[in-house]
Amino acid sequence: MAMPHKRKRPHTSGGGEYRFKIDAYTPDTIPMARLAEYMHELSDMLGEPTAVHFERLEPGSTVLVHRIEREAVPKVRERVSNVRRGEGPREALRAYRTINRFLRDDNAVGFLQDKKSRAVIIRFPGREEAEEKFASVRQHGSIDGIVIRVGGADETVPIWLEAEDKQITGCFTTRAIAKQLGMRLFEPVRLFGRGKWSRDSEGTWSLVDFRIESFEPLEDVSLSKALANLRAIPTEWSDNAYDELKMIRHGPGDKRNGGH
Repeated sequence: MAMPHKRKRPHTSGGGEYRFKIDAYTPDTIPMARLAEYMHELSDMLGEPTAVHFERLEPGSTVLVHRIEREAVPKVRERVSNVRRGEGPREALRAYRTINRFLRDDNAVGFLQDKKSRAVIIRFPGREEAEEKFASVRQHGSIDGIVIRVGGADETVPIWLEAEDKQITGCFTTRAIAKQLGMRLFEPVRLFGRGKWSRDSEGTWSLVDFRIESFEPLEDVSLSKALANLRAIPTEWSDNAYDELKMIRHGPGDKRNGGH
């Protein structure tokens, strides 16, 4: 019986190797889940997923060695060069920012190096880069969601909502309004009030707190039914409807340059 042959490694002649160094860990101390996160983002940044292969971890600081097949070397080199200039594809730039955030959270800096030339292709400042802070914004607004919990014995009662499979916390209101919301448990509502939102360095806004001043129930209907309801609204358009819309928007005489 013929013995199975071992799968041969792809030919690496003329290929390349990149080394990504993290100075905060060693191969013995880096958590496996964190290593997987770094490898995932590096793959997105380098591109060419079928031609870039994880080769090994080198001792000392954590060094991830990537082998690049010969045919993909020019494409990977161009992509990485563009990322360094901030001109790469959106996914590659997102991956670069995520890696840098990982390094900052891990109190580390990182380097992507071409093994052959030993040149540093990209430097990740990580801990040396102060996280950008944004002032929070407080303003009136509204929040939609399904009431999933009303609780607390204090004068200010916390309210929990669910929207898009995520829980919304940080909402508070008076006992009187909380009692009314308790009668709407597991029903969709729209909350009105004054809230505080903050934005992180990735540009994502998150709710800090929201003081509920009033609310209204929402009808939980399908999109097709909502469209049908809109079509059922009676409307009458006159022959000069377009002119009337222009007058409403721009005022009499259509004074677009400084007119009110």
